[in-house]
Amino acid sequence: MSIHASPNVAVPAGSRPPAAPPPVIVPMRRKHLREIRRIDKLVYPRPWSMALYLDELQRAGERVYRVACTPGPDGRRTGVIGYGGFMIVAGEGHITSVAVHPHCQGQRVGARLMLELHREARRIDGLEALTLEVRSSNTAAQRLYRWFGYAPVGSRKNYYRGGPGGKREDALVMWCHDIDSPSHGERLDAIATALGITEGASSTALGIAEGASDTAMGVQ
Repeated sequence: MSIHASPNVAVPAGSRPPAAPPPVIVPMRRKHLREIRRIDKLVYPRPWSMALYLDELQRAGERVYRVACTPGPDGRRTGVIGYGGFMIVAGEGHITSVAVHPHCQGQRVGARLMLELHREARRIDGLEALTLEVRSSNTAAQRLYRWFGYAPVGSRKNYYRGGPGGKREDALVMWCHDIDSPSHGERLDAIATALGITEGASSTALGIAEGASDTAMGVQ
């Protein structure tokens, strides 16, 4: 399975509020896939197929995926504006994708998705580290990942297609270790505060639907 390139999902610096109401973060379901694939086609040179997404949704316990939806005036969730997820392999988590609709980039949607993914990862017994790949040219996404504690450890030559001039582009490999530590929990609390989420906020305060699975996505 190929891992998506990460787009310009958020900018951690600064304290400006989002231009729109905070998104509602919910587990990925089959009903979200059409909108997710529309986003993919806008941000990725090689979007995943519907069949691949359906296969991912069947891997409960091995995959965690979340989607960001816009809140409607009546409090109901409306369109999907972003999503992200990770797979679990040999006690480590691998971020497979973080994508935000181009019209919603710069509104910290990606940061909220990353925050929820990290909180979900901390709930999984024995999971101590997360890793990801990001385009070497994508400095905005790299800043976001560094905010969450990721550090570069190497690169993968010509990993991505669709680089400048149609050429392949290197991937920067980044790792975030000790995600189960108290210090990482404090980092996430500080990020939540910067995002305008009150300290010690519950999943409901984060916009997570009550009854959502803690560690595995469900199929509807």
